[in-house]
Amino acid sequence: MIQLFRLDHSQPFGALPRARCGRHQYGARVDAGLPYPSGARLVDRPAVAKPCATCDELLGRGYPECAACAESLDRFWQADWAALSDPDAEKIVDAEVGAYAWTCVDLALRQLTCAGCRGELAAGAPDCVGCAAADSARWEWPRASLTENEHLLRSAVVALRAPHRLRESVVSTWRLVIPFAATGADVPLPTLRQIRTHVLGGRYDELAAAETLVELAELPLLPWRRPLSN
Repeated sequence: MIQLFRLDHSQPFGALPRARCGRHQYGARVDAGLPYPSGARLVDRPAVAKPCATCDELLGRGYPECAACAESLDRFWQADWAALSDPDAEKIVDAEVGAYAWTCVDLALRQLTCAGCRGELAAGAPDCVGCAAADSARWEWPRASLTENEHLLRSAVVALRAPHRLRESVVSTWRLVIPFAATGADVPLPTLRQIRTHVLGGRYDELAAAETLVELAELPLLPWRRPLSN
């Protein structure tokens, strides 16, 4: 058994866990039939990934610095937020898991400042205990209540909002796939790993030139990395 936590923003060094009343069995089967509110489903997805008129990258790849890329992705989150009758960030972050859509939890975190590092809560300094606790609490949301694409899109946006908290190759991989995640596409874990391998090999520019997910996923291996034929 493990104790789940809420965040206590009153702590002088940042948001730290505050015990929740519920307890969950580690590794227990998640009941996908529970009434967890859906997220990122109120706005239609684009049919294909297209270049951004502002930064010339595929739309979404300049997130969050490019305003047009940011708007194209944040609208999925903002639609759910706008549907709330009482959009109170503190209340949403402190609520039990599943009380609000995961998109609303993410937006609530963005609106709060970590008392420890003074950065965006859950996206502040890499060594900030409060941000680490807040980010961990974000992922208490049952994995089975999101589609593969929703989890992919959420992971990519979270990573790009806090690139200083991750390895550069991981951030670059998320940046490459996010335009396709925005269209509703799934990117299997083996494909993500292969893309990251190419990134580590210094092939980001080749990958970024791909206009479709198929092209991105099927970038040929370099000759010395190809398996030997029999």
